[in-house]
Amino acid sequence: MKLIVEQCQRYAKMRAHTATHLIHTELAKIFKTTKQAGSLVDEDYLRFDFNADRLLSPEEIYDIEKNINQMIYDAYIVEVKETSYDEAIKLWAKAFFEDKYGDVVRVVRVFNHSNEIVSIELCGWTHVLNTKDIWCFAITWQEAVASWVKRITAVVWPKVAVRMHEIQDILDTTVEKLWIKTPTQLADKLDKTLKEYDDMKASLESLETNMIKDILQSKNFTSDKIFEKIFTISSDLNFKNVTFQAKWLFPDSTICVYTKEWNFLILAKKGASAKKITEEIGIKWWGTDGMVQWRDEKILQVFK
Repeated sequence: MKLIVEQCQRYAKMRAHTATHLIHTELAKIFKTTKQAGSLVDEDYLRFDFNADRLLSPEEIYDIEKNINQMIYDAYIVEVKETSYDEAIKLWAKAFFEDKYGDVVRVVRVFNHSNEIVSIELCGWTHVLNTKDIWCFAITWQEAVASWVKRITAVVWPKVAVRMHEIQDILDTTVEKLWIKTPTQLADKLDKTLKEYDDMKASLESLETNMIKDILQSKNFTSDKIFEKIFTISSDLNFKNVTFQAKWLFPDSTICVYTKEWNFLILAKKGASAKKITEEIGIKWWGTDGMVQWRDEKILQVFK
């Protein structure tokens, strides 16, 4: 059986993997005690998990990208050599999963032009021989995957170019939809649009509040032996606002408010129990003696 290595795929993973080592070096400058918590290397793509108590700031992301691209531009030598495990640790090589290493290990070192070590790790994977072979680097995303584990995803050439085109397409579409001439006007236009949105939202909320008050204060309600007032309201109304207004308007009444989509609210006056009422009616409930709220189709059967 003959093993055939696909060269394009191999080189793409070499670029991404060497970039992973450079990321680890840059992260160690920000988080002094950080450790690798997992990684994925694919064709010109990488994912790196590391221990940290917070996400990176935009400025830190910018600095990492700038520093790694500078190392790529400066064409640092990448050296791979075999040595004993003890000797590698003496060289301050980063080691992971210590119990899995043998007596002889591979050490991957990156040197700057002053022959100083920029990065040193124990690693059995394949790497480029010079950082210039990575071409370019860009972080595409960061997220928290656990309380002390953060994740970075990044790309290297040629996927950086693809990423740039994707961002440019989004930018062009946004500029067009906001009816502005150039991307430089984008921030001002967004500020103006968001302010208009906030003003409109406040006006609509005020209008809805007045509408809810009018409905609850109207005579358009029924009653029975349990409830002094029973209201049917539209499901388009903000049910949270309905709850707030009903509590404020009827502090001394036992009332029920419900929609045809089975949302219901029961407010019990002092001395009555909303929980006991729902149990007697036979519907599901969530709340306290003073107020119960839930969604149950049986509520419609109760008031038919």
